[in-house]
Amino acid sequence: MNVPEDVLKIWNKYRLPENVRRHCMKVAEIALRIAKRLKANGVEVDEDAVLKGALLHDLGRAITHAPFEHFIISGELLRKEGFDEKIVKIAERHFSAGVDEEDAKRLGLRVVKSYMPETLEEKIVCYADKVTRGEEEIPFEEFLRRLDELEREHPETAWFTKKTKERILKIRRELEELGGV
Repeated sequence: MNVPEDVLKIWNKYRLPENVRRHCMKVAEIALRIAKRLKANGVEVDEDAVLKGALLHDLGRAITHAPFEHFIISGELLRKEGFDEKIVKIAERHFSAGVDEEDAKRLGLRVVKSYMPETLEEKIVCYADKVTRGEEEIPFEEFLRRLDELEREHPETAWFTKKTKERILKIRRELEELGGV
């Protein structure tokens, strides 16, 4: 995959680990495949935003791997570096299948606001991230099984896991109806 120069520059500046880079490239590959299918069906999609958003969605992992923090940091770093807000929001809104303001409060996020994917590009990258484990594409059903495991292992956040499942199913349905999945 050809990684754009501005992405490589930021990856290098923040010393993004190689395994995270490979993960982001796999997410980008899947996201671009979805975007191309949608475009072939006449749906307007910003492929450049999908590519860069997917490649940069986990930039915050150069700082932390904390699940409830990395996506916030990704957005902050990208904003600081002057990336288009469209790219910033893809990175901020990829976690889980979205985090609304109420969730952010309940989870104790340090920046309380909505992180819900809204645009088609945000939903594409969010979905592609869920069907990627490391640098491997996994079946969607495997992601759903993982949510079931998380619900059993962490009953204290089962409420959020249930919301995640509902939200990712909704995103998948939307992408299917548009012909992308």
